[in-house]
Amino acid sequence: MAPDAEYENGHILTSKQVHSLAKNGVKVNLGAHGQLQGLGAHWELWSLVQGGMSNHEALKAATINGAAYIGMDKDIGSIKAGKLADLIIMDKNPLEDIQNSNSISHTMINGRLYKADTMDEIGHKAKKRKPFYWENSLFHEAFPWHESIRTYMQSGCGCHAHTSQ
Repeated sequence: MAPDAEYENGHILTSKQVHSLAKNGVKVNLGAHGQLQGLGAHWELWSLVQGGMSNHEALKAATINGAAYIGMDKDIGSIKAGKLADLIIMDKNPLEDIQNSNSISHTMINGRLYKADTMDEIGHKAKKRKPFYWENSLFHEAFPWHESIRTYMQSGCGCHAHTSQ
């Protein structure tokens, strides 16, 4: 609902500046955080293309450039014999349309293959995943009051003079 000029002066202007820096030799890295889990990286990847990068350049920013920045490009960031097998498999080609990055069907972590929609292991050893911490009703088993109040925070006043248990 924002005017086009305001939209252009937001993330698109930033992405255009990033593209300009990349054209002048600056290695651009993807670095998403703070948004909904899993979406921030896609949004940032897509915005790099909105700013003028090719799909291939944006994918390099999401993979090998970041690996090189942290000195790990010999181990991660591209597919090559001897590198760690951490990768994603997509049903659609992001080189054709960068938004195809959201078509992830499988994830490989340390050489173990998982279905992306369930995170059940399906590779060499099928294994249904256990619930993530937010999916169980225990919240935090280390505290005796976790089940009764169903939160990480202990109920009561800040002075701890009064507690629920």
